[in-house]
Amino acid sequence: MMNPLRLSLTASLLALLLVGCSTPTSRAPAPAANAIEREQNAIAALLDEASRAQPIRSAELRAQAARKLIDIDQRDQAIAILERIDTALLPPILRFDIAKLKAGTALERQDSSQALLYLAEMPSSEPLPTAQAIELGELRAQAYQQQQDNPGELKELIKVAQLRQDPALRQTLHERIWALLGELPRAGLERLASSGDASYYEQGWYELAINLRTSTDLAGQYNSLSAWRTLWQSHPALQLPPQAVAALLDSSVTPTRRIGLLLPQSGSLAKAASAISDGFMAAYYQAQREGQPVPEIQLLDSTLVNTPEQLLNLARTMQLDLVVGPLDKNYVNQIALATELPIPVLALNNTNIQTPGNLYQLGLAAEDEAQAAAQRAWQDGRRRMLMMIPETDWGSRVGQAFIHEFESLGGQVVGAVTFAEQADLAGQVKSLLNTDSSAARAKRVRKVTGNRIESESQPRNDADALFLSALPTDARQIKPLLAFNYAASLPVYATSHLYDGSPNSISDIDLNGIVFCDLPWVIGPPSTLKLAMSQQRDDTDTRFGRLYALGADAFTLHPYLEQLRASPQARISGETGQLHLTSGSRIARDLPWARFDNGVPSLLTPASN
Repeated sequence: MMNPLRLSLTASLLALLLVGCSTPTSRAPAPAANAIEREQNAIAALLDEASRAQPIRSAELRAQAARKLIDIDQRDQAIAILERIDTALLPPILRFDIAKLKAGTALERQDSSQALLYLAEMPSSEPLPTAQAIELGELRAQAYQQQQDNPGELKELIKVAQLRQDPALRQTLHERIWALLGELPRAGLERLASSGDASYYEQGWYELAINLRTSTDLAGQYNSLSAWRTLWQSHPALQLPPQAVAALLDSSVTPTRRIGLLLPQSGSLAKAASAISDGFMAAYYQAQREGQPVPEIQLLDSTLVNTPEQLLNLARTMQLDLVVGPLDKNYVNQIALATELPIPVLALNNTNIQTPGNLYQLGLAAEDEAQAAAQRAWQDGRRRMLMMIPETDWGSRVGQAFIHEFESLGGQVVGAVTFAEQADLAGQVKSLLNTDSSAARAKRVRKVTGNRIESESQPRNDADALFLSALPTDARQIKPLLAFNYAASLPVYATSHLYDGSPNSISDIDLNGIVFCDLPWVIGPPSTLKLAMSQQRDDTDTRFGRLYALGADAFTLHPYLEQLRASPQARISGETGQLHLTSGSRIARDLPWARFDNGVPSLLTPASN
């Protein structure tokens, strides 16, 4: 039987620890107060028993008391009790339970360093049962996460994943591991891989991430993954791959036996179609020279095969595996309305209609460049933009696309003007910058006072950049007019329309300072394909030459359409940009950027991007 005096003394000592837990005495104590009092009595009883028990039992009772204190939000008192326990001679499981209580309390207080110290009290020479080892690893991972120590968290999660037997739980951990690997910089990954102290499991994860990071396009990633798979056949990342890796593993380059190239051979689009066809076939012959398997190409005239029904019937008759085309936007819209496409169709124009699953869209829409300019300006810290666009249908579409994208990011277009192409643009620039209003105010002051006063027109100060879409002749007027109206330092973001495609330092000197996006074909280092076509044609560096690039990318893309759909993160390095699939089966193009220096475009490197 418990000694009443001893229990009373223990309760008195506990009361000193539980400062703030007692409640004022009242004639009718609240239920909560009664519950707390019962907990206090229970804790006192546990501590009293612990004071008389053998060391192991005493530690168990003190841990129970601490757990109850944590439950009533008295963590300081719980830690004080736990700190008094000598864990040196305790069994591993009990030692872990005490370390877990202390570490969990520290983590709740965002004190990750103290949590790791508590967890370090577990000697590695005494292995824990699997369940406790998993908990220990997860606590350490949580502590490293609080410290934003990705490598530390990564290593703990890799250990925990090996202990988990449930496939679903292990898959979840693999997704977390892959996400952390993706957040590590390339240099950090390489340091981990070359450290020499990584386990088999860690090394496999590191090399997988490095291999896929090295290749930015889908073809290279597929080859890198194949090489990694050969070396790491027993690795858990191969047995239960993260979703992004599984998309590459589960897909393969789709063998296409016969492609129908559907383009107009007469009419207003025939010249553009001819250039696209030439680019497509140039890529075909290059692949053939490199020893790659190539499909049979069937040329189809879209002025004759001009309805979706005719196209699908012909595709069945000719046993086509894929159709590339059409180019005409109305025709693409008709195909988009089809309820089902039995084979993939890679259209060379875009549609805003919700498309069937097998319709892919690749185009050179000017709206894409406007959206890219909005994103670039926002990334550069621009929040209030001016805009100048031509009074044309494509100018209107470009302007609407820029406004929609920039405002969706949180920016604001504070002023805009349109202009007639090859017109006198001085008035529009003055109107946009409000320098005409400044001059008018000065004129009114002179009229009222009768005095001749010196005034200097001032441009508006509520904008931090200009978005410009203009052809070369107009752009060469606009930039000097900005300087004339005291806005020489206003940053200008432009679409590719202002560049002919061929460097001309004399004509383009007035474009200095403008940054613009364009195709890799135009402003990037020339590819093998472009060099080969340049030997046969003199228009590869003109705006017309961009259509060669479109045709070439249509051929480059065709084996990878399924993989792009399976892995939205996948990229193909193309002549028209870094190609990837977005919602609606549209092939998006990430474009490089350049700045005019001394009248010549200077490619901005990724670091300066």
